Amino acid sequence: MKNPISISTGFVYKISEDMNEKIRLLKSFSADGIELCFAFSRDLINFKITQDNLEYLRNKRITIHAPWKDIVYGNNLNCINTLNSIQELYNKTNAVLVNLDKRQEDDLNILKNYNFFSTIENEDWKQGITSTKQMQEILKQNPNLGFTFDFAHALSISIELTTEYLIKLRSKMAQIHIAYLDKTMTDHDFLHRHNNKKIECLLKIIPENIPLVLEAVASDETDLSLIKKEIDYLRNF
Repeated sequence: MKNPISISTGFVYKISEDMNEKIRLLKSFSADGIELCFAFSRDLINFKITQDNLEYLRNKRITIHAPWKDIVYGNNLNCINTLNSIQELYNKTNAVLVNLDKRQEDDLNILKNYNFFSTIENEDWKQGITSTKQMQEILKQNPNLGFTFDFAHALSISIELTTEYLIKLRSKMAQIHIAYLDKTMTDHDFLHRHNNKKIECLLKIIPENIPLVLEAVASDETDLSLIKKEIDYLRNF
């Protein structure tokens, strides 16, 4: 697999709450990029990046995962403050996209006021946008939006749905969030820990031009070395 590979800062969210420290921890893996993942809008709004981290990020493929835990997207003060902070960080780091989890109550028309490329992702078995038909309809109604395919979210529903996404929406994919998830798990896990023939078949049909973002979560510092195993595992396809 020749795809560019980035790592989400969510990988180390259990190890540190400080975004600058998360970036520092990820530097050692020499990935092609980093996705700056903010669960809460307050963390994004208050984030002050260090000069060292800023210089490092400017030489990588940078994406931003917008907050989803304490925000409704639309014409409200918290959303506007959050999007203003995203725009500032996007410009500083030369980021290439901002990904959002789309909820039913969100009004994404607010994004038209900002100068960054936005994507939405499919959700897991518990909620939100799950079917390819739903995603196709939303993208049709919002031609300014791109699509981040969440491999783990689709996998938590079925192998068949994951295959359907990779076939029907491959031309719409701006990037792929990649990890393992099933209905018994609370956090995304490493794909190489769950390798089987069906997953191998799925990985073999991922187009080579689509960047991957690793979204597995380290339980503690002893899991840090597993990210290299995950990258090596993916490179074998």
